[in-house]
Amino acid sequence: MEDRNITEEDRVCPQLPEFDEQANVQTDLKKMKPGDAIGKNWKVVKAIQSDKGFNTIYVAEHVQKKKKMAAVKVERKTEAIKMLQFELFVLLTVEKKNQCKQFCKLFEKGNEKEYNWIAITLCGKSLRALRKNQPTGKLTVACGLSVAQQCLKGLEELHRMGFIHRNVAPSVFAIGRYTGDNQSDLRNIYILDFGFAHQYMIKDGTLKPPSAHPWKYVGSLRHMPRAAYSKVEFSRMEDLEMWFYMSVELVKGCLPWAHLKKPKEVHDYQKLCRNGLQMREMLGGLPPEFVDIMQIVDKLSFTDTPNYTEIYGLLTNAILFSGKNEFPYDWEEAEINEFKNPQKPSVEQAT
Repeated sequence: MEDRNITEEDRVCPQLPEFDEQANVQTDLKKMKPGDAIGKNWKVVKAIQSDKGFNTIYVAEHVQKKKKMAAVKVERKTEAIKMLQFELFVLLTVEKKNQCKQFCKLFEKGNEKEYNWIAITLCGKSLRALRKNQPTGKLTVACGLSVAQQCLKGLEELHRMGFIHRNVAPSVFAIGRYTGDNQSDLRNIYILDFGFAHQYMIKDGTLKPPSAHPWKYVGSLRHMPRAAYSKVEFSRMEDLEMWFYMSVELVKGCLPWAHLKKPKEVHDYQKLCRNGLQMREMLGGLPPEFVDIMQIVDKLSFTDTPNYTEIYGLLTNAILFSGKNEFPYDWEEAEINEFKNPQKPSVEQAT
């Protein structure tokens, strides 16, 4: 599960002139200090602790435009797996083709002697952190369903541009960062971290055939799609399967296989949860629309385009029949109070 066996054959990414390949690495990128410069326009404020340790990320402030903040990701030029380069490729594609509010803005990109970097929208807390912060360990039904809709919207737009994410989990979605006058951004969900994404569609809209050497999944065991254990090529279906497990966890607070430690055990339990008592264990207490959504996702094949509209409709119905208010979201009051009464940790949790 931890084998990061990603090849250039597995992804399509042009050589980007902004990123120089030659370097003699000396700086420890994980130990940059407040005030250290990144490029000409940014200075480090504090580190962001990456959930999986795949990225080195800092909160940074613009040198001239005071109070303009960004998340700056840095990567050594000698890294064998150019995750940041592919993330830049995805964000540049988004910038050219899409104005979807679920994506961060790319402020700047650059390369120093020893490392490459990008500066993007600084988001707030991840859905993983927000769920755990709730007194019940889960989101209220209407809030969770609404959030699931936004996460699906981000995935739909990513798929429309020819990419699949391949690492869908609560830690790769985050809310907007509250700055005192943008409360609406607390209700916006951003999709993050495209370092493991795959370009499944070529420019003419043709699907790439499955690879003879499928990518090895490195994401969360709890949200692992069944294809990860079966070692077959991921598709849009797997993104939606991971999204479904994530949505169940957000609304219910847990997944029935969360205590299991081995991929085979998780895979076998997931298969059992498609019907009978195990399905009731996974979906019991949730709106009945979750059963319909699971069946829609399970019927998809490698080449199928998901019926996103049908899933949005089921989620909307579930919100309406819940009898609960969709807004405000569960975390809004706490985030505003935290802004008014700030704590000052030296390291932030990654979003």
